[in-house]
Amino acid sequence: MLTTFDTINLDIECPICKKKTLTMIYKTISIPYVGDLLLSTIICSTCKFKITDIWTVFEKGQYEEYHRVSITNETINDLVCAGSGSMISIPEIGAEIYIKTFDASHITTIEGILLEILEATRSLLATTENPDRAREVIRILENEIKNPTGRLTLIINDSLKHSAIIPHKYWVQRIEEQHKIDNRTAKRIGSLIIKKIENIS
Repeated sequence: MLTTFDTINLDIECPICKKKTLTMIYKTISIPYVGDLLLSTIICSTCKFKITDIWTVFEKGQYEEYHRVSITNETINDLVCAGSGSMISIPEIGAEIYIKTFDASHITTIEGILLEILEATRSLLATTENPDRAREVIRILENEIKNPTGRLTLIINDSLKHSAIIPHKYWVQRIEEQHKIDNRTAKRIGSLIIKKIENIS
């Protein structure tokens, strides 16, 4: 029986090759006496580096109920995993997103959240009762996406504790560590091959 996985393009730079070709592949499976597990792999389609993690999924999660991140150049590529029943908000512009059910669109970056709000605001511009305020929000979002200043704050409230904000530097460190391990392994294999050839000669 084949196992099917869901995928989502992260649209952030790979720390190794610097290409925006990172994809997240994930699936939830249920194991007797263990519970639900979320299997996830982030892989770069350009240089093929990858990170694999297994997360335990409980009815009541083990993360914090409240997450707050100032949106800066250092955090805009942080990964946002918003669980069902959670609320994402950016209070400085009065934006709120209520997550009713979990799906792939709720695994994105902070930049992805900003882009989602930007597109929603643009689509409502013609029908809103306060177009001046909408234009101001659009201007703020466009500027902050290009050059995050820390003026905006992303907040997640999740009473079930399933939501998390995973720092981009965590993935960078994991990929760099994997890169070092792969290089050491390649050197060991290379030296073994050379020895084999020398023995044959």
